Parts: sequence; structure tokens; C-alpha cells
Amino acid sequence: MTGIRSRKRRATFRRFEAAHRNDCWQGDVCHLLNLPHPDRPGKTRKVYLIAFIDDYSRIVYGQMYWEEKLPRLEDCLKRTILRYGLPRRIYVDNGAIYSARHLARICGRLGIRLTHSRPYRPQGRGKIERFFLTVQKSFLPEAQQLIAAGQLATLEQLNELFWAWLEVAYHNRVHGVTKQTPRQRFEGDTEPLRRIDPSALREVFLWEEERVVDQTGCFSLYRNQYEVDPALARRKVTLRYDPYDLSQIQVWHEGKRFADAVPLKLHRTRHRSVSPAPEPATAAPKTGLNFLTLAKKQHDTERRRRLGETAYTRLTQPKGGQN
Repeated sequence: MTGIRSRKRRATFRRFEAAHRNDCWQGDVCHLLNLPHPDRPGKTRKVYLIAFIDDYSRIVYGQMYWEEKLPRLEDCLKRTILRYGLPRRIYVDNGAIYSARHLARICGRLGIRLTHSRPYRPQGRGKIERFFLTVQKSFLPEAQQLIAAGQLATLEQLNELFWAWLEVAYHNRVHGVTKQTPRQRFEGDTEPLRRIDPSALREVFLWEEERVVDQTGCFSLYRNQYEVDPALARRKVTLRYDPYDLSQIQVWHEGKRFADAVPLKLHRTRHRSVSPAPEPATAAPKTGLNFLTLAKKQHDTERRRRLGETAYTRLTQPKGGQN
């Protein structure tokens, strides 16, 4: 009996509640559904939802991706920071993408404490897990209905509908524990938000590699050939780059930035671990309206009201090279 009681005591967990917004975010990945494969007619491809939830308010940012990989996690984290400010702590599981050294380096530079749950002990991530259950019960059936009807076929459409559901339905629903909507609770907290300039944030998220420049002032990176300042010949340099765009490579040596590398032969425009950056979002389905398409319509109307027609049109205009 003593051993049983001891095990029961060890298995008891206390509910954690952050004191303020952005004190702690929980992050995770969920395999949500399958969409028609964009490159293989008649086939389907898995879609992953990566999301971060604010422990205090339950406000969420999430996005659908084709892969459960580090570049996608970083992209989602960057977008969440731009929308809601910098968190003080991020709590994730101990999976490979969360244990990457680059993610730890990013968090260190931003003053974010990165913590991991213990193996087989997901209890501390209960809020993000419950959010995924809400998505599966509320959003998923509506999305599958549109897929079956042939009215939802692309990742871009899926994300547009998901964001509309998030803003119109989830963020405006009173939470059973807090007795407030996530939006009310987040916006009602007086704790100052820590903001960062978008260009500065982009710099923090750049990947790094080291290379030795050859005697002709050239180096290779992922089969691409680049030329640098001749003064760097035979020297070791640090390269900083966006994995989605290998045409622009920053060159650093002993803490000093030199002119960007000049591409000589560009065989690969992005890192091999990432698929093409998402295309600009397409319009939502125009027929067979269900809750998601109605939410999308309401979300667009609200954005027009807040921004004004001119600003809304400019904001939603297709732009090349987005990621």
C-alpha cells in the first residue's frame, strides 16, 4: 500500500497558471488532416498545425504547414512574436525540432527562456493539447466537409479559413476557466508587451554556417558557388542566411560584416530541408457556405472596417516572395 500511495502522490500534478500575458507560451505540433497533394494528382499529403498558446489568456497563433520541421516551427514562432510580442518563456516537448541548437540560440538572443517537458510527461502542455482538441471538434469537421465537396484543396485556402475561425470563433468564445474570451483577457492585462522591430527579428532568425574562402575568393554552400571580398581569401567566415532564400548570404569575419556574397552558380534557391515558401493566399470558396466560409466572410468584413477599404485592398493584394 505504501508503494501504491507513493506512486499516486508522484503522479499528482498541480495546475499551472501564468500571472500575466506572455509570461509563458506553450508550443506544439498536431497532424490535423490530409489535403490533395499539390504535385501528385490523385494523391493526398499530410498537413501539420503548428501553434503557440499564451498560458494566461489562451490566445493563439497557429499555421498549417506541409512539414513538421524546424524551419516551419521558426516561421510560426516569428509570426507569433510579430503579432503578440515577445514571451518570457516558451514551454515545448523534447522532440527533435524543439531541441535544435538554432532554436535555443534564437531564444537566447531574444531573452526568452526555452524549457522542455520531461519525456512521457506532457501534463505541463495541457493547454495547447486542449486547444488541439477544440480544433479537432470545431474546425476539423467543417474543413473536411469542404474538402469532400471539392471546395477546399490548397494549403493557402486552409490557412485562410483557419485564421478566420481563430479570430471569429475561438478568440471570442468565453473560456470555461478564465470566464473571459481569450481576446478580452489578453487585451485587458496591463502587463506591457515587449515588441521587436520586424527587420531586427528577421536578423535573429537567420541561419549560420562557417566556410573557408578559397584562394580565388569563392566558397560553396549547398552546391551553390559564391564570391566574396578578395580580402577574405583563405579565411574562415560566418555565413548568415534565410533558408528560404539562398540568393542573399551575409558574410561575417571576426565580428565584422563584409559585403554580401555574390552568387556565381545558384543551383538551389532554398535549403534542402524546406519546401517552397507558401504562395499568396487565394480566395475562400464561393459556394457551399458552411461555418468556416461564413467566419471567413465575417473576418474579412471586420478587417475592412478596422483598416478602411483602401488599406484592406493593399494588405490583401498578392505579393511575390512571401514566406
